[in-house]
Amino acid sequence: RYRFLPSHSVDQLSLNMKLSVFAALVGVPAASGCSYVEMPYPEPSAPNGTAYMIGRTMEFPDMMGTTTYRIETFPRNKTAGTYGFVSPVTIIGFLSDTIRVPAEGMNEHGFTISALSFAQSGYESPAKGAATLAPEDVVPTLLAHCADIESALKYLASVRVVETSPLTDLHWAMADATGRSVAVEYLEGQRVVYENTPRVLTNDPDLKWHWRNLNTQVNLSPNFPTANEFLEVQVGGDVGAVPRTVGHGWNLYGMPGDFSPPSRFSRLFYLRGYAMHARPLHSEEDAIVLGNGLLNNVFIPRGVNAPEPTATYLDRHEYTPYGILKNPLHKTVMIRAYRNSQWKKLDLKKLDFSKALSWPLEDGSLGVEDITDKGAPAQTRNEIARGSDFEISV
Repeated sequence: RYRFLPSHSVDQLSLNMKLSVFAALVGVPAASGCSYVEMPYPEPSAPNGTAYMIGRTMEFPDMMGTTTYRIETFPRNKTAGTYGFVSPVTIIGFLSDTIRVPAEGMNEHGFTISALSFAQSGYESPAKGAATLAPEDVVPTLLAHCADIESALKYLASVRVVETSPLTDLHWAMADATGRSVAVEYLEGQRVVYENTPRVLTNDPDLKWHWRNLNTQVNLSPNFPTANEFLEVQVGGDVGAVPRTVGHGWNLYGMPGDFSPPSRFSRLFYLRGYAMHARPLHSEEDAIVLGNGLLNNVFIPRGVNAPEPTATYLDRHEYTPYGILKNPLHKTVMIRAYRNSQWKKLDLKKLDFSKALSWPLEDGSLGVEDITDKGAPAQTRNEIARGSDFEISV
């Protein structure tokens, strides 16, 4: 059976033992981050006329200074599955071995899945005669065997997902080329499937809690605040009228700005909604631009999230080693790294999934382009400067 991709073959017992020992050494949970958001845009070729650009950030600490990342393809003949897939792989050096974790990916059919940390997980119990699946195997197994959400949910219903280590407390966001989006959690031993109509996911608590929490921020508004203008009075000096709105951004006053899961969930939901209300998306490019901005809003610089004091053997400063923008309909994946934030694109339609390929996530550069020698002659006063929304005579 296809497993969690250690650097050389190990059986299930030794891998799970390794994970358990690792968890005992470093403390758990390993991470509490990761954010996921979908941006809809009109697409005539989509089944219902709407396609989705999906943004996701990965948050993870540098475990004992050994954690690296690579982008890899997994051929059909290596996974013993039906489909090849692409995944950014988290690589952790441990006990003279390497643990390789594909926590994210898309297969050649456009089915895509993201694993996010979820400490509240309560997995199923083993059952006599039923096949078991470890949580860390859910992403690669479903990508290798399933073409869409329907087949993925049938696969999960045919097995028991059983906890192997506290490091594998996860829930999953799934999407496919039809535009369907679901989230899957395991709570108190039961599999729970949500039709994820808000199309946002972060971490704890459970997804229904986050949905209800959106009701606590209804004071936010897409409009410039003018409700108190009827109270205005003139005061002395240079103060002028009070109360009045001075400057922009007050419509979002009270929006939580920290990096906790509830705050990231709320920001992604409301910021996406307000942005699209003011400027509806018209193309895939528009969705990429908005997705890039939303991922920037939940990007965690290394060192700002306080580490847990129990993490004696581990650099627990969780940060954002990579961000992803992916399109299930067009079968494309874009990825950027922590240091080099230049987007890199993979078109799965052009990949040969009979071969194993690999790309470094970081290439040692910052991705900065020197344009000093590329300047063009400046425009004259009578030329027109064209912007995205307006024209100005200069």
